[in-house]
Amino acid sequence: MIGKPMLRQSIRGFFKSWGAYVTLVIIMNVILSGLIVPLLEYATGLILRTNQVPYLSYTNVSWLLTQKPLAVIELIGLLLVLLALVFWQFAFLLYGIDNIAWHQNRSLWQVAGDAIRNLFRLRVGSFLFFLGYFILILPFSFAYLNSPLLAKVSIPIFILNDLEQNLWIAGLLGLLAVIAYYLGIRLIQVLPLMILSGQTGFAAAKKSWQMTRRKSWQYFWRLLVLGAINLLSTVLLSYGLYLIQTFLDKQSKEIALTGAVINMGVLTIWQRLVAAFSVVVFILMLTSVALNREHPSRPQRIGLSHRQKISRRVMATTLILLFLAGTAVFNVVYLQGSLLDKPLMISHRGVDDGNGVQNTIPALNKTSRERPDYVEMDIHETKDHQFVVMHDENLEKLAGVDAAPYQLTLTQLKRLVVHENGHSAHVASFDDYLSAAERDHQKLLVEIKTTSHDSHNMLSLFIHRYERRLLADHDRIHSLDYHVVSGLKKRAPKLFVSYILPYNFSFPETKANAYTVEETTLNEQFVDQAHSRHQQVDAWTVDDQDDMVRMLFINVDGIITDDLTQLKAVVNENFDHPSYAQRLLIYSNELAEESPN
Repeated sequence: MIGKPMLRQSIRGFFKSWGAYVTLVIIMNVILSGLIVPLLEYATGLILRTNQVPYLSYTNVSWLLTQKPLAVIELIGLLLVLLALVFWQFAFLLYGIDNIAWHQNRSLWQVAGDAIRNLFRLRVGSFLFFLGYFILILPFSFAYLNSPLLAKVSIPIFILNDLEQNLWIAGLLGLLAVIAYYLGIRLIQVLPLMILSGQTGFAAAKKSWQMTRRKSWQYFWRLLVLGAINLLSTVLLSYGLYLIQTFLDKQSKEIALTGAVINMGVLTIWQRLVAAFSVVVFILMLTSVALNREHPSRPQRIGLSHRQKISRRVMATTLILLFLAGTAVFNVVYLQGSLLDKPLMISHRGVDDGNGVQNTIPALNKTSRERPDYVEMDIHETKDHQFVVMHDENLEKLAGVDAAPYQLTLTQLKRLVVHENGHSAHVASFDDYLSAAERDHQKLLVEIKTTSHDSHNMLSLFIHRYERRLLADHDRIHSLDYHVVSGLKKRAPKLFVSYILPYNFSFPETKANAYTVEETTLNEQFVDQAHSRHQQVDAWTVDDQDDMVRMLFINVDGIITDDLTQLKAVVNENFDHPSYAQRLLIYSNELAEESPN
C-alpha cells in the first residue's frame, strides 16, 4: 500500500546510504555523457557522411526516403539502439539502487552486467511494448529520471506557440496530456516489474494496473511533494547564496572572488545531490524497498570485507577530488567572464515588442533607432518575379486577402495594407525595404522564403539584383531551404549565409557560414562543434528572459528576439561589469535548466 509513510521511508532509505546512491548516479551519468552520448553522436555523423546526407530535418524527409533509403535504415537502427540504452539506463539504476538498499554489495561492473543481461533477455514483444511505454513515462523521466539520452526529446517552442493560437487544438492536446499522465501513473510500476521480477511487458502492465487501482491520487501527491522538496530546497539555497555573495561583493576583490568560487561549488554540489536524491527516492518508492516487508527473492545481506571498504572509499574520494578540482577551475574562469562572448542582438521580423507590423518599413524605422546589430526579415518571390517583404505564405492573417505572394504581382502587393499589434502599414517591396535600411544604417538578416511555385531562376535573379548591395551593406542571409543555402555558397560565396534548423537532430555537414537554430533543442555541444568548424550559431526566437540567459551561457553568436528591449537589458546586465552575485544567479538558472541526474 502506498501512503505517506512510503515517501518518508524512501527518504530515510536514501540518507542511510546517500554516499553510495550519489556515487551510483554520478557514475551512470559519466558513462552516458562521457562515453555513450559521444559515441551515438559520432555514429549519427558517420551515417550522414557515409551516405552523403548534409543534414536531418523535416524538410528533407521525402528526399531521404526516396534517395537515401540505406541511410534511413541505418538511422532507424541507431534509434533502436538509443531506446535500448534508455532501457539499460533504467535497468542499471533499478539494479544499482536495489543492490544498495538491500546491501547485496555487488560491484558496479556486476550491476552493469545484470542490466545488459536483462536487456538481452527482452522478448521482441516486450521491447515493442517498451517503445510505446517510453512515450508515457517521458513526463516522469524529465522530472525524476532526466538523462543525457533524453536531452533532445522536447517540442520546439515555436510549435507550442502556434498550437496555442488554436484553442480547440490546444484543448485537445491538454486533454491528451492529462490522459497520458494518468496512464503513466497507472503503469508506473511496469519497468520495476519487467526488470526486477522478469515479467513480460504486457504482464507487467496488467500487474501495475492492479497495483495502482484506486491509488492514482496517492502516487500523484507523493510525486508532487517530492518535486516540491527538490524545487524549494534548490531555490532557497540559490537565493541564500546570492544574498551572501551580495555582501561579499562589497568587500575586497580577493574576498569577493574567493567567496563566489566557493558559493558556486556549493551550488553545483547541492544540485548534484538533489538530482541524485530525486531519482533514488523516486525509484525506492516504485520498488517498495523502503517498506519493511519480506521479499522472498531477496538474498541475504552481505558484509563488505576490509579490502572492499577501502577500495570503495578510495574510488569515492578520487571522484570527489576530481569533481571539486574541475568545478573550482570552471568557476574561476566563468566568474571572470572568460567563457562568455557578447552575442549579436537581432530583431525578429523588424519589430520590438509589437511596436509595429512585422516586415514593414515603419516598424523598421522605429526598431532601427534602438540600434540592433541586425534586423531579421523575410522575402518571397512574386508572380512577376520580384521580391516582396512578407513572412506568411498566405496574406489572410495580416492583409485579409486569401492569396499567396506568388499569386500577385509586386504592384498588387504594395497596394495592400497589413494590420498587427494595433498598427497598419503598406506591404513593402524588398528594394524599398533595403533602401530604408540603408538610410537608417541598419544591417539586415534576410530570410529567403521558398515555395514550389517559385521560378526556376529565382536564386539567380536574387543574386544578380542584390549580391553587391548586400555585400556593401554587410547584410546576411539565411534560409530554411537548403538548396538556397548551397546555391548561394556556390554561386555567391562572399555572401554570409546561414542555414535555418528548426530542430537539433544532429550536427549538419554543410558549407554554411552559420546556423540559425530554434532555441528549444539548441545546446552547448552544438555551439562548440560549430565554433570548432569556424561556423557561427544564432538562436531563434528567444523571448523569455531565462532563455536569453541560457543562450548567453552556451555562448551563441547571435540571439533573434521579438523583444529587443528586454534582450538588450539582459545582455547589458550580464556584460557591463556584472557582480559575482549576478553571475551566481545566472549560473543557478542554468543549472536548473540542465537538471542533470
